[in-house]
Amino acid sequence: MYVDESGDPGRYNGSNTPHFILSGLIVPAQEWQLALERITAFREAVKQHTGLAKREEIHSAELIRPGRQVAYKQIAKTARIQILRDFVGGMPGFFPNARIINVCLDKQRFPHYGAYLLPAWQRLLEGFELFLASQQAYGAVMSDATDANGLRGLLRVMRKGPNPPQFLLEDVFHCASEHSYFVQAADAITYCLFRQEYPKGSTRKFNLGNLFQSLDGLLLKSAAPAGTQGIIRA
Repeated sequence: MYVDESGDPGRYNGSNTPHFILSGLIVPAQEWQLALERITAFREAVKQHTGLAKREEIHSAELIRPGRQVAYKQIAKTARIQILRDFVGGMPGFFPNARIINVCLDKQRFPHYGAYLLPAWQRLLEGFELFLASQQAYGAVMSDATDANGLRGLLRVMRKGPNPPQFLLEDVFHCASEHSYFVQAADAITYCLFRQEYPKGSTRKFNLGNLFQSLDGLLLKSAAPAGTQGIIRA
């Protein structure tokens, strides 16, 4: 499972984001190589159409509003948005048997960053463990930069608890998103969920709030059966 998050640190105070989102992209190990080949082919097509090198990270928020990604500034905004549309729209083809788990927490319900970070991760890991158990398969987690020590401690507690994970292997591994197309895919998923949950005027005209719906067939809806999209909430 490849994981990325959306939402800045700190309790919502009107100047930062009101949400904290985690998205986990579960890719069957036996299909990993083929998925990589498909994404690499997609990146080659993007390079041919826009000049964006395959080594350049697809960072969804920066595709809309470039900052540190200097290469994006050489590409027209409409073309950058189309990259995001094609990337998300292509995921059912890249990962036809993948599943996606999403956690979306309202930060106003928690007193501070640490109070919602680990609860969000616990919900995500428990959802992954239940999925692995249903498949009788073992799995591991790769994540972009986050609180490594906090997650390590969380898993220690979970493994000593009354229902310890039986199929989740090792601690969370960390991998910079710039080095993993799969983590970049998770980033795109969190961004699309963010735009669905919190539409913003500057992105409404591009209809970005509807992009998440193109992932409907991959969503692990059993993770939260009460909701139509299986999003774990609190």
